[in-house]
Amino acid sequence: MGGWASRIRGTGLLLDILFGEQPTCALCSSPAARRDRLCEPCQAGLPLAVGARCGKCSAPIRLRGEVEGGAAGDAPTAPLCRGCQETQHYFAAASAVAVYEGAARTMVADLKYRARLELALPMARLMAAECARVGFAHRCDVAVPVPMHRAKLALRGYNQAEVLCTEVARALWMPQLPDVLTRSELQESQTLHDRAGRRANALRAYSCVRPKAVAGRSVLVVDDVLTSGATADGCARALLRAGAREVCVITFAVSVADARDWIDRSRLRSNGVESIIKQ
Repeated sequence: MGGWASRIRGTGLLLDILFGEQPTCALCSSPAARRDRLCEPCQAGLPLAVGARCGKCSAPIRLRGEVEGGAAGDAPTAPLCRGCQETQHYFAAASAVAVYEGAARTMVADLKYRARLELALPMARLMAAECARVGFAHRCDVAVPVPMHRAKLALRGYNQAEVLCTEVARALWMPQLPDVLTRSELQESQTLHDRAGRRANALRAYSCVRPKAVAGRSVLVVDDVLTSGATADGCARALLRAGAREVCVITFAVSVADARDWIDRSRLRSNGVESIIKQ
């Protein structure tokens, strides 16, 4: 069990025993049914990633018109976002709980930059449920967090992806391998690069240091948010080169598709995917 995850759970249990405290929502601190769940208003306020989604990275595809269905990997005819049309990804599929905006963006930022570690439990529970929904729970053999460079880890004190991975793996009864990937270079934040820069930056940054642990296995990579997919590709490439059979990616949030993904009905029909459009 990861040290930070143990501390989160142990502290909550101790408070409940000593003071009989009612579980509270990790986001707003109001009463909640369980410590690993948001309260009903906060849950309802999450911008869940629903509707038409890219069949590869699960980014929402904003159609001109009403849509239905379209989770990542739902069907071989699922449309691809422009980024996935232009990029040959190393990961087999990706999915996410929410769109990276509003409350979901706040939760990611609070966990990553403000040490709001209590958010990890409800976030991971939702991620595990998404894994079960799209088939990653049965498809994958082991869970691996996106690593953080040791210098940044020393400065922050924890890796939010590892905290989430510990809880996702626990919920799915899946072995976790927190030390098979390393980030070999301390580079500028991915947020400072465009799509091409992020990809070039990430592909050379990650390596697998325990190839025997992943050889022949389907690996679930866990992170907090997927934007361009560059980090996921860097991790997937390293795992595949080490002998992994395939790599799937689960994140709490995924970036909203850009303006290029406002797709005309005519183009969808010409691609044979009009079934996702509500007539």
